[in-house]
Amino acid sequence: MNIGKRLSAGLIVSSMLLVASLPAQAATFGVRVIDESGEPVVGASVCFGLHGNHKQFGAVFTDDEGIAKTDVPNLPLLVTVSKTRFTGMRVQEPARGFNLIKDVTLIEGIPGPRCRADSALADASGRPIMIRDIDVSESAWSTFLSTEVSGEPTHYRIAAERTFENATWQKYAERIQLPQQLADASEVFVQLRRYAGSANASLESRSDVTSVTLSR
Repeated sequence: MNIGKRLSAGLIVSSMLLVASLPAQAATFGVRVIDESGEPVVGASVCFGLHGNHKQFGAVFTDDEGIAKTDVPNLPLLVTVSKTRFTGMRVQEPARGFNLIKDVTLIEGIPGPRCRADSALADASGRPIMIRDIDVSESAWSTFLSTEVSGEPTHYRIAAERTFENATWQKYAERIQLPQQLADASEVFVQLRRYAGSANASLESRSDVTSVTLSR
């Protein structure tokens, strides 16, 4: 398959949500960025602008639901969506006088158009989050995981299943006490992240999932 066909096949845009009508001069426009399996892509950069200025109306990161949005005038838009590992995309949107959020599907692959949504956290700590080693110390009453990491993580989560079902993110500490509900587990899974966000934008980087065997 040539590059042109690959890009054409990988960029999928569909209407998701139509909200209330607004005056013709302004509206909120946004995208919900998902991957090929339908999961939200967190921390993707989205630029809203025109041909001469791709970030004229806003440049933000997608949130935990993969959504990025901003207020725009009733003008044709140029929307750029990109994230590392994915093929970036740029699409034209007609002028609208109403609120709209559209689904945008990114595929993994060759580089494409890029959007840069500035982040102080990203500039200060661009290294990937990595778990280099985890040391287990156990006693009759508690178990601690001492982590050696890189990339300045801000949170961790731990669970008995790799899916992390019902596991919440906790403030990162180098020494993590095993939760009481995992006291009888013979194996746990740990993941770290670096996260910064606000009501309008967010940036997140996650480590690979690491399994830890516990002696019981």
